[in-house]
Amino acid sequence: MLRLWIRTLAAILAVWFLMSVCVGLWVIPQLLLNAPTPRRTEAIRARTREAIQGSGGTFTMAPVQGGEGKVLELWHLRRSSPRGAVIYLHGFGDDVWGTLDRANFLPEWDAVGFTFRGRDSDPSAPCTLGGWERKDVLAAFHYLETVGFPADRILIAGWSMGAGVALLALEDLEKEGKTPGGALLECPFEDLERAARDHLRGSLGRFEVVAYLAERFAIREAGRLARFDPVQISPVHSSALVKCRIALITGDADRETPLDGVQKIARFHPDLTVVHGAGHCEASNRLPGGWGAWARSRLSAWGV
Repeated sequence: MLRLWIRTLAAILAVWFLMSVCVGLWVIPQLLLNAPTPRRTEAIRARTREAIQGSGGTFTMAPVQGGEGKVLELWHLRRSSPRGAVIYLHGFGDDVWGTLDRANFLPEWDAVGFTFRGRDSDPSAPCTLGGWERKDVLAAFHYLETVGFPADRILIAGWSMGAGVALLALEDLEKEGKTPGGALLECPFEDLERAARDHLRGSLGRFEVVAYLAERFAIREAGRLARFDPVQISPVHSSALVKCRIALITGDADRETPLDGVQKIARFHPDLTVVHGAGHCEASNRLPGGWGAWARSRLSAWGV
């Protein structure tokens, strides 16, 4: 009887290991790399631009070369006599037009936005949660420098994946000797491993723990397929190196980028606002005056 139990257990473990390998190599990497992009027609995009321009300013578009040589459509909302410029970074599964309307809240600032990796034009480009996207942010930053904005008058605003990528890019910029004016970040993710785990938990619930081995295989395979180092995708590590002023906001009911991960980043940048009961990317909208009031309060505190 004991031998039967041992054989049964060994068979179960062997099947679990085989399934973990298969799921980790062929299923999960596609979930990470092939993030969905919103289906927006050019007419919808044009209407969105018109609505954003209603707060003042005129859009121009400049093609810039981002990470891995991908061409980005960089949309620049030009204001008269701007105080500076804000780079707006969208989240996983979104595009520039899901985020750039936040520019209405800061009408004294130029706004710049793009879709990571140019995936609005080419959805086949893999989403790497920062592996190549951090270079996209650098491209936008350097563009703003070429049109006359000094580094300390350039801000970065990001949500979810965009907030995590912002921290990676800030590390790279400071290595170049550049110090941006500050960063306004909502619910950044902790690192790639944690992001994959939390993403799967939304689908598998408490059974996510069974997929732990598959997740490890998947992260390595995603890095191999998209030619980036997953170990380098760690916003919490970058936050320990960055000296730039950073304000953080999140909700304590966020299950996609949980509070404890944001708190690890806040150990190095303690300007953290936690909104009770707010889920993923809901925190700033629940404050009086919304994201704009929170952002302006941070800029006022910085003296920007």
